[in-house]
Amino acid sequence: MRAIWLATALAFIPAAAFAEIAISGNDGKQVRAGDGLPMVPTPDSVSVIEFSSRQAPRIIGSIEVCATQMGPPSAIAVAQDYSFVLSACPQKFGAANKLGPDNKVAVIGLDDVTKPKLLQTVEAGMGATGVYLSRKNDIALVTGTGDDTITLFTIKDRSLTRASQVKLEAKAEPRDVIISRDGKFAYALRFGDAKVTKLAIKGDQLERVADFEVGVQPDGGSLTHDGRWLIVNNFGASPVTAKGSASTTVTDTRTGKITFGVEVGALPETVALSPDGKYVALVIGNGSATTLQAPNFKDVYGKMSVFRVGKGNLTHIADAQLGHACQGAVWSDDNKRLLVQCSVERDIRVYDFDGKALTERPEAALKMVSRPGAMVTNKTR
Repeated sequence: MRAIWLATALAFIPAAAFAEIAISGNDGKQVRAGDGLPMVPTPDSVSVIEFSSRQAPRIIGSIEVCATQMGPPSAIAVAQDYSFVLSACPQKFGAANKLGPDNKVAVIGLDDVTKPKLLQTVEAGMGATGVYLSRKNDIALVTGTGDDTITLFTIKDRSLTRASQVKLEAKAEPRDVIISRDGKFAYALRFGDAKVTKLAIKGDQLERVADFEVGVQPDGGSLTHDGRWLIVNNFGASPVTAKGSASTTVTDTRTGKITFGVEVGALPETVALSPDGKYVALVIGNGSATTLQAPNFKDVYGKMSVFRVGKGNLTHIADAQLGHACQGAVWSDDNKRLLVQCSVERDIRVYDFDGKALTERPEAALKMVSRPGAMVTNKTR
């Protein structure tokens, strides 16, 4: 009898059995000349990674399911209790093995984090890119970059039901969406027309409240814990920064007015808010190469910048050199370590943060089979 009980117990290993957990979406569809690899796709996957500020990351579970590095690195969401993961899929292979748009979202169960299981696949808007879970795990929002939509799903027992959808103006191209901690509002970042749309969440319905102007091509963002300040990475300038420069802006969600802006370098990707809300890490492409054999591979690198979060402003603290075309980033629970995905090198890098400086731990880097393109913890954003 004891043997049967033990076997049953070992069949389910919850996230609580490990130090801390990050979820990485890995895109094998992006095969590019100059990668120095065989010109064939590698498997898309979602990986479960154990890590902390005291130990190197290691993959403890994985499942082959569609994931993406396209758009901001926000195509992965995880429940607060790590019971399930959502992975958005904006692309699929079609005729002649060419990539075309898709609209799928995979629901992945983590009863045993070492053996993730596909529970459900649902359809959102075309080009499903950004996905966000409410803190109660009862609502999910998904952006459709291809059809300019925000889709709301209700969630019960880890099952998603499509409930409502907001259609934005043509070519709005919403790439990211963020739900406030109280679950009352959401903010859709419109890459196509330099706006943010504020949405009210009323039960299972979405209602447009207002549009804000931010920088050119807003790509990814985060919302402060009190819901007051929206921090956004823009591929272009903002009304308060120099023309032609990529920027990060802070917007007052009560008024829709930009209160701060800073030039950060080309192609800013992640806006990763620390668990305590005091810091934000920006992952910036910085014009770095997208293949291993690009002419500028040895000369231009990505960078990560950490800022202190103030009331409507940011104060620069530290920078660190990254690899190339780096994507997502997550913090450890104690705000002392960051994991960063670098898609060209196909690795996840480790950086320690002491409140003043960033220090890379190259010996702890985690090699991946496919390009890591989105990453999350239950405290992300």
